[in-house]
Amino acid sequence: MKFLSTSILSALLFLSISCAHEPAIQDLPATADPADEVAKLEQELNESVADQIDVLAPTNYSQAQEYLKDAKEDVKDHDDAKDILRKVATGKAYLAKAREFAKVSQSNMSEVVVARKLALTEGAKDAFGSEFRAADKDLTSVTSDIEENKTDKAAKERTAILATYLDLEVRAIRRSALNAVQGKINQAKKDDAEDWAPQSLTAAEKSHKDADNFIIANRHDKAQIKELSDQAMAAADKLILINKEARSGTKATGEQAALKLFAEREKLAAERAKVSQQQTELATAKTELNQAAAKNDAATSALANDQIFNQKFEQARNMFNKNEAEVYRQGDSLVIRLKGLDFNSAKATLKGSNFPLLAKVQNVIGGLNADTVVIEGHTDSVGSKAKNAELSEARADAVKSYFESNTAAGESTRYTATGFGFEKPIASNKTPDGRAQNRRVDVVIHAR
Repeated sequence: MKFLSTSILSALLFLSISCAHEPAIQDLPATADPADEVAKLEQELNESVADQIDVLAPTNYSQAQEYLKDAKEDVKDHDDAKDILRKVATGKAYLAKAREFAKVSQSNMSEVVVARKLALTEGAKDAFGSEFRAADKDLTSVTSDIEENKTDKAAKERTAILATYLDLEVRAIRRSALNAVQGKINQAKKDDAEDWAPQSLTAAEKSHKDADNFIIANRHDKAQIKELSDQAMAAADKLILINKEARSGTKATGEQAALKLFAEREKLAAERAKVSQQQTELATAKTELNQAAAKNDAATSALANDQIFNQKFEQARNMFNKNEAEVYRQGDSLVIRLKGLDFNSAKATLKGSNFPLLAKVQNVIGGLNADTVVIEGHTDSVGSKAKNAELSEARADAVKSYFESNTAAGESTRYTATGFGFEKPIASNKTPDGRAQNRRVDVVIHAR
């Protein structure tokens, strides 16, 4: 007999004090919706079944069910909401108490609980309903005693209950893996396979037995069980075919002729499968070759486009002298920094002297067949942040308006303007020269 741990004894002592009384009930808010609360309790009870609370603390779980049942009937009859909420609260309290007792049962019957869960997972409850219910009855007899703080029965009956659930589990696995195989073997016997295809029948029965013996010894080796059950099924299918073919000949020669024909068919099927595999591999290789060619074409195209862009970049750079603009590449974009663009102090109106420079920029835009052009306005740090942001955006808008008003019909270039104030300096704002460099307009051209 196993001795209870200190923690379990403590739990039992605590529960012994409260078991003779109703559990502590926490009333629900008076504003709660009775129907909603009933639905929640029902969901909790259903979810508790997955944790086996119904068999680990059956008495308290049943009490919770009874209060749920009464509450549901009251909702149906439109009874007093307060009474319904009280019954729901009581049901919740009994469920909470059931969970506490379930922990004690779990500690006393841990191996049994695991075995029952595995048997459920394998479908033993559906396959062997009466036997499973009998095992549950034995288990709940033990756990009901635990709810009354009696643990003697747990020690005495643990081994027998465990053996029952383990047996149900392995039987459920055998049934799931081999039931269809056995059905085909039985059908073949009904069709006189013992007379017409004894060799094939023996082979099928051996394959079935080998799989069955393996399951008994290695119930949790899912991969090998599947492989062996598939082999057994193949042997059973072969038996059905051979028996059918054999019956068209004589008992003396029918099975041998059928086996020879089956072997020839298998050989032909294997050759077809090999050809199919080769065709698949050939198609895969062709696809990979086409993908490689497409990548090569894309790389070649990208290289050609890059070379064209570099040529246009050089042409654009040669259009401006050092006092007019700086031209440089930024990824797939071209940036023209307008050094010669001149605004009056704190003003955003373009001067006539700026137009030739802007016309050159617009020629570059047209030559690149630009998709979008972003005009960025920048200032130095003299003055407030808000004023500089406003001024930089106004100057960018002025350049944008010039480009849009001089765009030829049919061109689809989109222009946007934005002001950064003094957020993106390119030189120090502590010197006059640095501040002069920071007062600028950049034209960022995104080519197609």
